Amino acid sequence: MRESLIRRLAPQELRHDIRIAALTFAVALALIALGLTGLWGGTGFASLASDVDRWWHIAPVLIASVAVVFKRAAPVPALLVGAGMFGWDLALGGSVAMLLPLFDLLYSAALYSGARTRRVLWGVGSVLVIVPTAVQLVDSGNLQWTVLTALQQAALFLSPLWWANDVRRKSELAETAAARADAVERLAEADRQRAVRAERDALARDLHDVVASHLSAIALHSGGALATPAEEGKDRAALTLVRRSALESMEDMRAMISLLRAPSGSLEDANDDGASSLPRLSGLDALVQTARFNGSAVVVRDERSDPRLPDAVDLAGYRIVQEALTNAVKHAPGCDVSVTVRDGEGSVVVEVSNLLGPGTLSAVPGMGMGLSTMEERARAVGGSLSVQAEGGWWTVRVLLPISGLSRVGLDRSVGVGL
Repeated sequence: MRESLIRRLAPQELRHDIRIAALTFAVALALIALGLTGLWGGTGFASLASDVDRWWHIAPVLIASVAVVFKRAAPVPALLVGAGMFGWDLALGGSVAMLLPLFDLLYSAALYSGARTRRVLWGVGSVLVIVPTAVQLVDSGNLQWTVLTALQQAALFLSPLWWANDVRRKSELAETAAARADAVERLAEADRQRAVRAERDALARDLHDVVASHLSAIALHSGGALATPAEEGKDRAALTLVRRSALESMEDMRAMISLLRAPSGSLEDANDDGASSLPRLSGLDALVQTARFNGSAVVVRDERSDPRLPDAVDLAGYRIVQEALTNAVKHAPGCDVSVTVRDGEGSVVVEVSNLLGPGTLSAVPGMGMGLSTMEERARAVGGSLSVQAEGGWWTVRVLLPISGLSRVGLDRSVGVGL
């Protein structure tokens, strides 16, 4: 890309450069008044009384000082003007005063110009060091004068470039650090947004499990009562189960709210009453009774050697069994259902199987999210879920790992776990 020779400055920046240029000229004028001229003309440091020509140096120094005003707005043109004035001053014998604006212009050109200009400046500066040094060596053959010439030229033409390069590198590092901090902040914001989305997904899953299963049970109980002739005993039993399902739904919702209000959303931060009401695989009786009331013969076998499980796994397993039983009652009413919980290798295996057959009740419309919700719950704790129809049986099998998980911690990845 082509480098721009002129850049726009803010008013305060321009005023600052004007002040620097004025100060530079004032100091240079004082140096001329002291007679620090004729440095390269063979006259040495002239005195105020004898050197009447020293005031001629004011003209190139003044023009170079004016160029300092534009050292940031137009660094390369300003340097070219300064270089021309340095040549004029050199023809007059040279002066210390001229070195002040020249040094500033070299520094500014190296600092504010692009990489291509900086390479040119380093090349020209190197030539201005090497050529006079070589000439001095050939003319005098004196090694000491040769080294002194090299150091003098390097101080004049290379030190401002080196200084500008160091300042520029520090500025670039600061900009890089600021960009990195900005990127980290954006990543953190993206992580927060992902966490919010994950929490929303978890809440949607939990609401489906808590509300949909109980509403399905209520619909099944009331539908069963309405599908048969009125009978006081049977109708009261159906109403009793409807009420119990409603109360259980309210209790689960209360436990969910208790966990949501906890500082970290974990089981330990919830109140004791809310924690004790959380459903677990060891407490499937209410689910079994509901399924049996609808005509399903449910058999539960808990073959685990240790019923204690990590909270996330225990809650996820319970909800999967709840959803599987609800599906069995809806889609295969009156058929036999088997629930098996057993130990696996570093895991717990849960199987819910039901006979396939024609239903005696009309299918209750659902949300069609049962299988996907169960699979999401299994994946949330690092497990897997599979379903198959074989030998007249429909089987939901889930494997939930327990190794490496705390038996008391609740992983936030499963939401509130209800």
